[in-house]
Amino acid sequence: MVKRNKGSGGAPWLATFADLMSLLMALFVLLFAMSTIDVPKYKAIVESLTEALGHGSELTPEQRQFFQSLEKSDIAIIEKIQPKTEQVKTDNIAQQSLKPLYEQLQSLYQQADQNSEIRISYNAEENRIQLVFPEQIAFDSGSAELKSHFIELLQKLYRFRDQQIALQVLGHTDSQPIYGGRFHSNWELSSARAASVIEQLIADHVIRPDQAQAIGLADTRPVDKADTAQAYAKNRRVEILITPDSFMP
Repeated sequence: MVKRNKGSGGAPWLATFADLMSLLMALFVLLFAMSTIDVPKYKAIVESLTEALGHGSELTPEQRQFFQSLEKSDIAIIEKIQPKTEQVKTDNIAQQSLKPLYEQLQSLYQQADQNSEIRISYNAEENRIQLVFPEQIAFDSGSAELKSHFIELLQKLYRFRDQQIALQVLGHTDSQPIYGGRFHSNWELSSARAASVIEQLIADHVIRPDQAQAIGLADTRPVDKADTAQAYAKNRRVEILITPDSFMP
């Protein structure tokens, strides 16, 4: 009886090796999806794997099309992150000195209330305007309701809605504790006063809500630490800080 020769099916380990190569390729694809790829470097890796798997070093048409789409995507991303001309101009506006605005505000408030104790200053190093309104101009004692004359003074501020301007309103009190009334502490009173100023500025369309911050500081930043009625009066105040806002869209 003649025995038939069994056909050569290849070594059993080749199937395992092929599976391993497939998993390795899947790993590289996963790494590609999770990271920023250097297209030429990744292309070289694929060519090396293709050659190792016995398909030659040339890329298939599908692989070539894939890398061409990657290169086009890189160009699109670079164009997207390049600043536009209008955006650069806006950034320059944010870096301009606020001193001219300070001089205008100073003249405006001097004409509006020559006998008031409103203090206006400009910090050139920080490019910041500071307006300080004493309590007797802004609020009744223990109240967060704006006086009518103070509202008129706030309405004289320039319209900042469409400018790269940010406003911080800081409420300050003296160190005397509060007894009775609507507010239980100087923290509540100073915060409510700062918020009232912001709400008035928004209602009068001077600023947008995203340009504003209201901060209550109670008696933590006194301008006069003396234990006198005059010192207490100086410490009860509202500050408005005007700065460029480079984070506006």
